[in-house]
Amino acid sequence: MKRVVSFLILLLFCCGPAMTQQPAPSQTKPANPQPKVVDAFLDFLTEKIHLGPQERKKMRPLIVGYFAETKRIASTTTDPLQRDQERAALKISYRRSFTPVIGAERATQFFTEEQLFRKKIKEELKHRNVKEN
Repeated sequence: MKRVVSFLILLLFCCGPAMTQQPAPSQTKPANPQPKVVDAFLDFLTEKIHLGPQERKKMRPLIVGYFAETKRIASTTTDPLQRDQERAALKISYRRSFTPVIGAERATQFFTEEQLFRKKIKEELKHRNVKEN
């Protein structure tokens, strides 16, 4: 009987950690947006709000984080009102982060330009789908 109990305790300690559930990849951290999209957006933004080279360099990690959080909200929040509320809170938070880099006026303008960029991307994708068919 002692052997059986000892064996079970040994088995528990050896195999127990291997049997614990690992978090899904989406739970570990938000996915980073594609670098081409970020670069295209930075080019668009540089033209629209006249970013200087240093501003562009400082904005890049902020924009990557903002896009990742936006994607996370879109994929995890099913209630439309809750999603809008989370997006508004995210924009307010990132506007505070953008302000020291590009100033308050351009930080606010960032979100208008982001909407225009998203609209242009959708139109371009729609246009490409029409061409292929």
